[in-house]
Amino acid sequence: MLRNWRFWLGVVISLFFLVLAFRGVQLQEAWRALSTANYLFVIPGLVSYFIGVWLRSIRWRILLRPVRDATAGRLFPVVVIGYMANNILPARLGELVRAYILGEQEKVSKSATLATIVVERMFDGLTMVGFMIFILWFFPLGTGSGADLLGGIIRVGAPLFVIALVLFLVIASWRSAAMRLTNMLLAFLPVSLRAKLGGLVSAFLDGLGILRSPREVLAVFVLSIVIWLFEAGMYYIIMLGFAFRVPFYVLVLATAAANLFTIAPSTPGYVGVFDFPVRATLTAYGVAESVAITYTLVLHVALWVPITLLGLFYLWHEGLSLGWLQQRGAAHPASESTDNVM
Repeated sequence: MLRNWRFWLGVVISLFFLVLAFRGVQLQEAWRALSTANYLFVIPGLVSYFIGVWLRSIRWRILLRPVRDATAGRLFPVVVIGYMANNILPARLGELVRAYILGEQEKVSKSATLATIVVERMFDGLTMVGFMIFILWFFPLGTGSGADLLGGIIRVGAPLFVIALVLFLVIASWRSAAMRLTNMLLAFLPVSLRAKLGGLVSAFLDGLGILRSPREVLAVFVLSIVIWLFEAGMYYIIMLGFAFRVPFYVLVLATAAANLFTIAPSTPGYVGVFDFPVRATLTAYGVAESVAITYTLVLHVALWVPITLLGLFYLWHEGLSLGWLQQRGAAHPASESTDNVM
């Protein structure tokens, strides 16, 4: 890991945004905010958060229907393990880990499973960009560093996720044409390799099958909105333990900004790339820098520790290890045998 250039790129980016997050902070004021906070509000905040995680399991079940009819109860531990892996392993390996665990234990295609996770993340991105556009349309910030940051996230994120949605909808709707194009592009390869890659692409397209059903797409989109509102509810509830108040929509905006920002390379646990956008959003709405960063750090710990511990428990319960996770995550679904892609 220490020899991986992506790891060091993440460290540099995390340190850069961590410095920005602490810029202008008065340590004495930050300590006062930390020592006077009421941490009992973390408990109901976590309830709101884990309701959102459970709803993610339900949403994933819908996305997986073309591949496998798994229960939300079976998927919940896999979702939690994925979160845990993202928190402690580099390069967002949690997404690949989820695909591997479900593929190995439920005997489904890892490529198809990964496709459902890609679609899931696309809906997350569209939901958060939609939140930001809606909130900033009705509650404009004016000018300043916070407004510039949020505006920049929208300008980058909106086209990215809209293009991804349109592309996946087209591919899912014209699956046969997509496979013909794939076969043309792979025609120059040896027969054995062409068959393997063709099988992987076919399985990936199977994972996009849910996009051919308008009713299922609507259900996933509505669930995505509800999921992120529950996570924003955690942000709001934890705020009640601090000596500042902002409207709920500000914390929805902070939720969206932080989670879109974590797309950037960073250390495991999103150090810096989570803290800076939350702090910037709060200060843009008048919260003092020292109070904003203290709240952000407490929120970050609350988001990191419980689900990581629960993920480690589920990992042990499934008979797996961190070494196995890192090995599987470092591999690629393309390494799965063709016996497990059809």
